[in-house]
This record gives sequence, structure tokens and C-alpha cells, in this order.
Amino acid sequence: MTQKKKRFFSEDHIYRDLTIGLVLFFALSPVLDWMSVSPKLQNYMVVALLLFALFEITRRASDVWIGLALGLPAIIASVYNAETPNTPTINLAPTILAGLFIGFLIWRILKDVSVGSRITSERVYGAVCAYLLIGFLFADLYGFIALVDENAFSVSANIEARWAEENYQGAGELLNYFSFVTMTTLGYGDIAPVSPAARTLAWMQALVGQLYLAITIAGLVGIHIARQRE
Repeated sequence: MTQKKKRFFSEDHIYRDLTIGLVLFFALSPVLDWMSVSPKLQNYMVVALLLFALFEITRRASDVWIGLALGLPAIIASVYNAETPNTPTINLAPTILAGLFIGFLIWRILKDVSVGSRITSERVYGAVCAYLLIGFLFADLYGFIALVDENAFSVSANIEARWAEENYQGAGELLNYFSFVTMTTLGYGDIAPVSPAARTLAWMQALVGQLYLAITIAGLVGIHIARQRE
């Protein structure tokens, strides 16, 4: 009896594939910046990430329609954003639509991670993937605030020019950096929230980041211990 060959892209490894895609996205962003790649190509990296996430989530039949309803508008708006002049008005819609789609992905992943009585590799990948997506979502929210209020953040002199360029790009590389520095409570100080909205979002993210690690890890460890005692 021949065994069916497992495909690399399968419904059993959706969160593994998403985690790999996110890690590659975050790893390539500083490389492209070092290579002085045009902002348009960096915008298309976000489009590629959203497209890959849509491909992954819609491989599960129950998520096809809501995934398409939230994912396609986000991708179309991001493509339009990449092909048009970089202004706050144009960047606002892609930022909002991408945030809605990412929020749906986080909700769907956490729903899967929180159920079941066994720890599997896919469940661990799901927990990691959700954590990375939470950081990406907050970067998107910071981008929204920066688009609405250009004085919402204070930056150090050595990155001031770069910040002015990325301020209109939604979740740019600097915003991703600030998001994860905030979520891990590192707080280097080169980017600081100034407006009430930015400060509120920053402390909320720091709280979410700490609670997520504590609750998720405690939950997974608890399930593992319970299974060993059976």
C-alpha cells in the first residue's frame, strides 16, 4: 500500500507556512533598506505578504468567503497605493483595509490555538504567527495615527529624514521596528509616542505583548502537563 505524499502547502500546515512567510518578510525589510531599494518595491512586499496570507487562509473552506471579503480589498488598495503618489490621503484606505484583514487573521489563529487538548507543531506555529501578526497590526495602527497626525511621534535626529519619508507609507519598516520594540518593552527611545492616541496605543500594546506571552505560554505548558499525566 503506497503512502500519499504530503504536499508542502497543505491545510495541515497553514500556520507553519504563514510563520515562515512573516519571518521572511521581516528579515528582508532591512536588507532591502540597506540596498536602497525603491519604496514602491517595499510596498509590493506588503502586497505579497497579504496575498500569501489570503492564499493560506482560504485553503480552509470555512474561511474562504470572509477571507476574500477582507483580503481582496486590502490587496487591491495596497497595489493602488504602490502605484500612486505617496500622500496621506492615498495611504489611509490601504492602511485601514490591511488592518481589518490582519485583525481577522489574528482572531482566526487564536481561535484555533485556544481549543484542543493536544499540543501539535501547528498549534505552536499558530501561537508564534499570531504574536508576529499582532506586532504587524499595531504597526499598521501606528501608521494610521501617523497619517492622521504627523506630529504624533517624536524621533531622534539620525532617523528624522527616514521617518518623514516613511510617515506616509502606513506600516513601514520603522513602524514595524517601533511596534516590536514596544511590544517587547525594550524602549530604546529613538521613536517616542507624543500624541494622546499614540501614547495610549503604545501602553496598550506593551500590555498585550506581556499578557499574550504569559497566557499563551502558560496555556500551552498546562496542556502539555495535563497530557503527560493522562
